[in-house]
Amino acid sequence: MTKRISVSIPDLTHEKLQIWADIEGTSLADLAAYLLRRDVEVAEKEGKLRYPDETNGNSESKP
Repeated sequence: MTKRISVSIPDLTHEKLQIWADIEGTSLADLAAYLLRRDVEVAEKEGKLRYPDETNGNSESKP
């Protein structure tokens, strides 16, 4: 399942992302989604992102 969000970014950031998306041959929305997924994975690997079960010392995952 996917969810939609809305974000506001500076004009210059939008322009740069659009150029990047054009170079990659993808849409700006798909590039932004990819970058968000990638940064979440990095945060998880670096231990910056904790989930409730992890902070309580419970290593079991909820269904």
